[in-house]
Amino acid sequence: METPEVHAPHVPQARRRHRGGLPPWLELVVAMTALITSISSIVIAIQHGKTMEKLVEANSVPYLEGGFSDITPEGDKVLSLDILNRGVGPAHEESMRVTVDGRYVKSLKALMIASLGPENGPKVDAAFEPSLVANRVQKRFVAAGQQQAVFRIPRTIDPKMWDMLKAQESRWNVEFCYCSVFDECWAVHGRWADDRSVKECTRDEATEFLP
Repeated sequence: METPEVHAPHVPQARRRHRGGLPPWLELVVAMTALITSISSIVIAIQHGKTMEKLVEANSVPYLEGGFSDITPEGDKVLSLDILNRGVGPAHEESMRVTVDGRYVKSLKALMIASLGPENGPKVDAAFEPSLVANRVQKRFVAAGQQQAVFRIPRTIDPKMWDMLKAQESRWNVEFCYCSVFDECWAVHGRWADDRSVKECTRDEATEFLP
């Protein structure tokens, strides 16, 4: 008996290569190209985001200065301690300390007595206390380009005592710590604005100055 001859089904040449008409290696190249393009787009987007974040931070950096003065811009004789923000962003002043000859004083009255001597304590109370201008807050918010007075003592309240106090101004010093809205912080020490970056501002209530 003869065995029937079986023929394999005919498959067109294009179908044997690939249904889509592209060789497998070419489809792999196309897929890899698309993947690399996607990854590159993500990397570029991340780098752009970081650049924009740095730009926003750069446009929000404060620069706080503080110091003593004995005259106003208008020419009035006023002993004062002021803080001024010369930066482009707001500043949170979170700590302030004042010293006389390197010793901390916690109030304006203590500053005066340390400068003039305890024997002048009653005169300080009588002449200065009723007329003082004092910013008695623990923390201060200073907008860019703005200034805040910590205390002011006009000469008109008692010229003689005021002159005595002014003569002691070189013995005074102020140090403070402030932060930006992005929690970047700086500590300032001394009259020459020794500005140092710090991790955070830490208050020491035993030495904090509240006028």
